[in-house]
Amino acid sequence: MHPEMLIIRAVLFIRSSLRADSWLAKIGWKKGALAAVVIIGAVVTLVLLQRTRVDELPATSLKVVTVKTVAELSADTSPLSIIGQVSSVSEATVRAEKSGQVVRVSGTLGDTVTAGTIVAEIENASERAAVLSAVGLVEGAEANLGKVQGGVRPEQRAILEANVVNADAALTAARAGAVSAILSAHASINSAVRGTTDKMFTNPGFNGAVFNIVSTDSSLTTKAERMRDAITQYLARESSISSVLSIHSDLAQEVTTTQSEVREVRNFLDVVVDALNKGIPTPSISTTLLATYLAETTAARSSLTTTLSSLSVTAQGLVSAEAALSVARKNLEQGISGGQAEDVASARAALKQTQGGLAAARANLEKSIIRAPISGTINSFSLKRGDYVQMTTPVLTVANNGSLEVLAYVTENDARDITVGQRVTMDGATGVVTRLAPALDPLTKKIEVRISVSNARDLTNGQSVLVTIARASVGTSPTTARITIPISAVKVESERSVVFTLDNGVLTAHEVKLGALLGERVVISGGLTPDMRIVVDARGLREGENVEVSAEGGSSSGGT
Repeated sequence: MHPEMLIIRAVLFIRSSLRADSWLAKIGWKKGALAAVVIIGAVVTLVLLQRTRVDELPATSLKVVTVKTVAELSADTSPLSIIGQVSSVSEATVRAEKSGQVVRVSGTLGDTVTAGTIVAEIENASERAAVLSAVGLVEGAEANLGKVQGGVRPEQRAILEANVVNADAALTAARAGAVSAILSAHASINSAVRGTTDKMFTNPGFNGAVFNIVSTDSSLTTKAERMRDAITQYLARESSISSVLSIHSDLAQEVTTTQSEVREVRNFLDVVVDALNKGIPTPSISTTLLATYLAETTAARSSLTTTLSSLSVTAQGLVSAEAALSVARKNLEQGISGGQAEDVASARAALKQTQGGLAAARANLEKSIIRAPISGTINSFSLKRGDYVQMTTPVLTVANNGSLEVLAYVTENDARDITVGQRVTMDGATGVVTRLAPALDPLTKKIEVRISVSNARDLTNGQSVLVTIARASVGTSPTTARITIPISAVKVESERSVVFTLDNGVLTAHEVKLGALLGERVVISGGLTPDMRIVVDARGLREGENVEVSAEGGSSSGGT
């Protein structure tokens, strides 16, 4: 409260006190005047003290702020520090494949071994006996196969050769009989059509042949005429084939084709017979002539049926003769090369079976032998003779200690600051990022980073080291680089987050979009450009406030 107001209130209080007659009557005028003097003195003293304090207060000063460009703040990032584990580029752990007692140990911790070196052996007397037995079975099967594959005696071979000659002669005879049967069938077709039914047609053998029989069923006449035109093609083909047919022709195919043609001609004769049975005598074709035609056609049909049976027998004879010759030749071939094919196949199968048993026995024996899977140094090995090991227990670790790498895991946000080929530093060595996993590890939920190590004399396989990687900055490509600034440069309000720029010493707020937190820094995903100059520490500041720029903060004209 101002001193003047205190004096005014004191005077008003005294005046109101003097008017209180009843109060003065009680204490007397002298006491009242003394009380008024004390009150006035106290007020004067209070006023003097208040003025002294007001005079001692310094003049109000402006807040001092530091201003930097976004590019400077984003480049001024602390390096990424992670804990990694040193491991060998090539390392293998062997687990026991059999439970048992250790009977031999030939390796010690720290030995340098090559791939396949035996370092220990578990009791395996039964497995070695099984291998020996399997070897004997294989040798017996090999001897049996050699016996089966041996050739026949000379007198047996002569019989087999004679069988081949006889079978070949039988096939030649069967083929000659097939030629005769085919030619006979062609003649039967020709006789049935041209010698029998063509007498009932006008212009037979040409397109548009006319059936001269008048029938109560007119559709039979049309059908007979259509079928006669089709048969003309069969007759022409048979005429050309008959002149060149021999035992060297494809007789099986020719028999099949001729059988089909005989069936078609027989169907044609069935239509003619049906038409004759329903025929109507005419001046040109009497009842007697109809009966004659019917008898001749019926006889021709019976002849074709007999021809079909003959062709079927011929086809079967060809197949049988060819099969007999094939069997005779195979018997001769097997007689020359060895036993029967099925005997040889059985002997070979028995040999394969014994060979499989030998392979299984050797595999079981191998389970009792502990070998170095790769070349390197034995880093873990604690077996002693007489120890009992359980199956699947880790018993040996071999690694190439001269070629080391560091395995580390980083968050998805930190992985954005790491690229393959980027150089890193660590305790006592340097390295290069060689692999950055494309996805999160299902166990750690982080991204795996592999770093090849240079100058690894001070590192040990299995050691934990601190790895330092410089983070990426804004750089020269603002459109693609990631912007990060200190969290202190951002003022988070209830409905927005802002940074401050300066316009003639006055704070101007710019709304920004926040991304992921990176320790004491935050990613800005929108609202800033690298060339903007912003206040480094926004704590305690408000929009529109007048501030002063520190000497190291640059010009206060600030803005974008």
